[in-house]
Amino acid sequence: MEANHLTDPNPKEPLRVPRLFLALGYSQYRWLWANNIAASLGRTSEMLALGWLVLIVTDSPFWVGVTSGLRGLAMVCFGLVGGVIVDRLDRRKILMVGQFLGGLLALSVGFLVATGQVQLWHLLVVALIQGMSSVVLMPARNALTYDVVGRRSLLNALALNMMAMNIMRIVGSTIAGLLIDLAGLQGVYVLIAVSLVTSSVILALMGGSYKPLGADEPPWRNAQEGLTYVWNNRPVRSLLFMSMLMEAFAFSHHVMLPVMARDFLKVGGTGYGLLASASGVGALASTAVLAYMGDFRAKSKLVMVAGGGFGLSLIAFAISPQLPFSFIAAVVVLVLVGSMSMAYDTTMGALIQLLVHNAVRGRVMGLYVLTFGFTSLGGFLAGGIATILSAPVAIGFGGSVVLTYITGRMRSMVRIQESEASRSN
Repeated sequence: MEANHLTDPNPKEPLRVPRLFLALGYSQYRWLWANNIAASLGRTSEMLALGWLVLIVTDSPFWVGVTSGLRGLAMVCFGLVGGVIVDRLDRRKILMVGQFLGGLLALSVGFLVATGQVQLWHLLVVALIQGMSSVVLMPARNALTYDVVGRRSLLNALALNMMAMNIMRIVGSTIAGLLIDLAGLQGVYVLIAVSLVTSSVILALMGGSYKPLGADEPPWRNAQEGLTYVWNNRPVRSLLFMSMLMEAFAFSHHVMLPVMARDFLKVGGTGYGLLASASGVGALASTAVLAYMGDFRAKSKLVMVAGGGFGLSLIAFAISPQLPFSFIAAVVVLVLVGSMSMAYDTTMGALIQLLVHNAVRGRVMGLYVLTFGFTSLGGFLAGGIATILSAPVAIGFGGSVVLTYITGRMRSMVRIQESEASRSN
């Protein structure tokens, strides 16, 4: 099959495959999916390791939040720049180079840990670099997925991407947690480096050219067109605002997970890894269902229902340390958290892509990824609340904000549903 589908929004599947794995019928997507498996192992381990390492170095929930906040600040500041890059350069090569450099960065951190030289400022710099790289790599992956599979198989492909990520989230979190206890954090960073370099090699083998059309315009004009397009597209603008709020108050619970594990559920690295894995189990189940459902129409309704369930389950997680068998209760609740969060996240990403034109896809997805930076900025807020009050209060507050917003905005989502339907026709 030809590698570049930038001019064909609905390429034909070269292979007949079960409905659940529809996108895997595209030969180029199979390479991309394999890349995602390797990269997801690295990214999952990276997120788990950095928070734990900051907690060990500083013994402070506040600095865990600050580190996360710096990563988010970089994403917010450079989000549109990342989208412009994705709409100008070959998307496969962007991923390939970025993941290779990420592997080298992880190896450097592992060396500092192994030699006992790691300091807080090292980790703050790493967080900034990770934030800046995310605003390029994440929209590049999303846009490349559309390039490979087209409109009709997009939701299935994004769900399969999330399935790969969540399989590695379960496996990676468990392995990383065990490595923390058995080999130290330097072992985790070696795992991260190997995973990211391997993912880069897979993309090199994938081949193909994925440079977008109209990529030779001046960068400032690319940026201006992207902002104007989003501002004039009310459904997309509303979804991006909702994404910003969800990232700041719901997904930011990840930042407080090491604090919840060590200080409130009284577990070590292995228990911390199991908590992260539990969320991955729920997320995997959710994305499997979405992949099987395929291109269903009521995407905006699912976004709202899953978002509300996400907020409610976070409130339950916040009170889990007070329950009998608190660790088991937390694990069970985190399965639900993972399920709701991934149903929301996957459907939101597909809905935004289906509402925009291909010529501005990278820039819109860059702005979407910019909203992910509010996860880390929300983590900074959560760290402050946790320092003054407690981590459970910070998580419960975030869940309450999300649930209140979803309840108030449910009816207005009908407009987005209508816009989605008219664009599909």
